[in-house]
Amino acid sequence: MAICLFAIFLGSSLLQAQPGAPEIVIEMQGEASAPRESISLWDKNAKQLTKIFRGKDRTYVLYHADNVSSKDEIISAADGKEYAFVRYGSDDGDYRKFLFKAEDPQTFLACAANVEDVLAVNKKYNVNLGVSRRDFVRRYENQTTLMNLADTAAGKTYQVYKLNYSDINNKTPQPHYFVFEEDDLIQTYVGDDAYYQFVGKLSQSNKNRSAQQKAAEQARQQKAAQERQEAWERANRPVRKALVSGGTVEDQMYMPRAVNAKPLPALTPSNIPAGTPLPTPQ
Repeated sequence: MAICLFAIFLGSSLLQAQPGAPEIVIEMQGEASAPRESISLWDKNAKQLTKIFRGKDRTYVLYHADNVSSKDEIISAADGKEYAFVRYGSDDGDYRKFLFKAEDPQTFLACAANVEDVLAVNKKYNVNLGVSRRDFVRRYENQTTLMNLADTAAGKTYQVYKLNYSDINNKTPQPHYFVFEEDDLIQTYVGDDAYYQFVGKLSQSNKNRSAQQKAAEQARQQKAAQERQEAWERANRPVRKALVSGGTVEDQMYMPRAVNAKPLPALTPSNIPAGTPLPTPQ
């Protein structure tokens, strides 16, 4: 058996060693992926970034930006139209803000690199990309008039900055009213009429709230006065007496007699002499 096995092995080796025998060749095809091109955001202004990203979509910006976004969400304009919004950085500090169409492929629309850019984008698209009050004041403090508005119903106070505003898309200055709640821009009114309509509604709401509070306070005071009056009457109500039995001749002549009164029990003589002091209960 050993001789047979040796013959088989030898035959197999000779077959493999024969010249011209076919070889198995595995070919790998394809190209190496190109390295991702990183785009620096912080050394470019809004105009430069707009030139780079014009025609691109949101995914392209997220993939090529050299930073991680701090906000990526869908926002709504005042008319209800939706947009995709991406922010790098924070509202009060360095930031780059991008606005895209909400529907796929979410094409690039605008970029903002400072508060002037943000206000221009806000006005053009009727959105609010977020404005820090500190950032706003640093840029416009010497050009604005500050007013405070109380919202009694909501228990809030708003800071309103009036500014004759113009930007790259609106060359003619026009009164704008920027309404902040604490450090955040919550509303912008264009023109005196729009702002005073807001003030009028807020004033009427405050009056209604004040009237409700006044009515509630009056009702509380009236209830408290009624309770005090009833307590006084209970404390000062005169004692009414009626004769049940016995009494002096005068009592029998002038006092009213109790009707169907239960007769008093007969008096029991006391064994304690009259005038004896009785102990006081402890």
